[in-house]
Amino acid sequence: MQKVYNISSVHPWSDTRIFFREASSIATNSEYEVTHIAVANEVNTQINTPIDIQLIPKRTKLQRYKNWRILWEKIKTGKPNIVHFHDPELLLLAWFIRKRLKLTLIYDMHENVPQVVSSKQSIPKSWRKIAKWLYQTIEKRLMRSCDGVIFAEEHYKLNYRFLTCPTVDIYNYPAILSSEESLPKQDCFTFVYIGSISELRGAGLMIDMAEQLAKHCTDFQIRVIGTGFEIFQEEADSRGVSKWIHFEGAMPFDKAFEVLQTSHVGLSLLQYHSNFLGCKPTKCMEYMAAGVPFMVSNFLMQEDLKRYPCGVSVDIADIDSIVDAALYLLDNRTAVKEMGLVGKRAYQEAYSWKTEEEKLIQFYSELEEVSH
Repeated sequence: MQKVYNISSVHPWSDTRIFFREASSIATNSEYEVTHIAVANEVNTQINTPIDIQLIPKRTKLQRYKNWRILWEKIKTGKPNIVHFHDPELLLLAWFIRKRLKLTLIYDMHENVPQVVSSKQSIPKSWRKIAKWLYQTIEKRLMRSCDGVIFAEEHYKLNYRFLTCPTVDIYNYPAILSSEESLPKQDCFTFVYIGSISELRGAGLMIDMAEQLAKHCTDFQIRVIGTGFEIFQEEADSRGVSKWIHFEGAMPFDKAFEVLQTSHVGLSLLQYHSNFLGCKPTKCMEYMAAGVPFMVSNFLMQEDLKRYPCGVSVDIADIDSIVDAALYLLDNRTAVKEMGLVGKRAYQEAYSWKTEEEKLIQFYSELEEVSH
């Protein structure tokens, strides 16, 4: 049996991708014994799982090096066969491990860090190109320590053609049992958003949409479910659109999924950002699983919508484009229903975690063969 250490010095232990999808999938394979080491949070670890969950303290950025020391001691004494790590900062630890221990190192890249660096507001604009070049130079050297690299999005690897180790794309698709039964829709035509709420993720656009759409019709609502809504609730109140857009806060996923199923159209109006280019928002797959078509920014999911026409794309720089799409959906209930059915079929065929789980286990098996 291969011992796997799944580690993060940044993410909470209950992170959906890291623990509930990847670690849990690996642990279902009898060939692997999984230890999950990540940051403590308020979520209780007393759950039904074969995984050994070990917690490390939550620290500030300047203090996180202390967690690297803890991780190193655990790896040195535990002697795992595979270390699967999820943070760019742990590339330094991987380099240190490679110098001292013989084991398999897997780097799971969750975001396009060079692109994030090049657009970081905290870095003066004149320094961003230099900061990006410096990061890429250091990263390239440190990544030579890796035996395998997992990309959370396919387009990330365009910047990593220098890699000679095995790589794989593992999307953060949801693990939802998609029922064939359909819940009855709400009487009022309902647009819905589920996820963290911010300007970058379209909160302001949804308020604009409510304001402009109300000039054409009043029989609709926008339900926004997630954390970070307070400032946007105040804006909706001040602009007089709270009748049409409701910020409902976070709720357990099973309850949120029921809201999705009873809604008519999902929203994924992400603002343009270099780190989003080419991404497949997980919420779109959640909408598919619920049998709900979606409106999405026109730089996302374009090839997917050609393959499975289960939504409409809009120009997020043009509020008229958003309102026109919303009105089309409001006036064409039959088309909405048909797109929802296409989305559910798409989820079952290509966009559920089951497909990614198979790729992940296969990647582990191939790395094991190479290491031997």
